[in-house]
Amino acid sequence: MINTNQMGFGLCGIAVTIAVGALIGWSVLAGNSMLLLVAVIVGMVLLYLCKSRVEEVIEDERVYRISEKASRRTLQVFGLTIAVIGIALVVLSKSGYAELTQAGLALVYSACGLLVLYLIFYGYYSRKYGG
Repeated sequence: MINTNQMGFGLCGIAVTIAVGALIGWSVLAGNSMLLLVAVIVGMVLLYLCKSRVEEVIEDERVYRISEKASRRTLQVFGLTIAVIGIALVVLSKSGYAELTQAGLALVYSACGLLVLYLIFYGYYSRKYGG
């Protein structure tokens, strides 16, 4: 059952996300990195304020399990995708597109960083809940 406070938080979250996304796009086009930083910080504060107004939150094991599965699948798909795209860019850079090297390496290193971060959290939670 969804109460009206939760629905209000959902709408508030969507509105804040759209506004922050628009401001980020605008700041990138304008070349103004300060606006980008301010937009993200203000967006985080607004989301916190929206969430603090929710009086009753109903969560159960099902919600946690769905969230865990969705998060894990997102990491798997995103990690694999950026690794493959990064490798493809590095390979293309070897065949005459030298400007793609940096982008490819950035994606490959990001995939490695994501994997290391996942392993750190997995080890932490494994010790915390597994004994």
